[in-house]
Amino acid sequence: MKYIIDMMDDIRENIQDSGEYTLLAMLVKEDAHKRFQNVGEKVITSLHIDHEAKQLQLGFSDGDVTTQALLACVNSLQMPAMMYEVMIKISNEHPLMPVIGFGENHEDKQYTFFVTT
Repeated sequence: MKYIIDMMDDIRENIQDSGEYTLLAMLVKEDAHKRFQNVGEKVITSLHIDHEAKQLQLGFSDGDVTTQALLACVNSLQMPAMMYEVMIKISNEHPLMPVIGFGENHEDKQYTFFVTT
């Protein structure tokens, strides 16, 4: 489980707060050798702060969302909200899933959120 503050630290350190990266969700599954395998990925197209659930919810309902929109959304939050969980809804058939890690692809300008089944 990752929190907004973890995400902000990672974005600051690994992509230097660039607003040009596309957000990507990657679903991973652990194989028999305890290694994670990519079983699907999708571009994130929506974000929402749910103050009642204390979550940053990422999903796939609107247009494209970049790190610029993500940073604008979370930079306006008060300090207690930095401890909200980062969650992803990969489809209507799946519940919100906690993010387990982050990654970046500088060549393709993608910032990735990892979730597991």
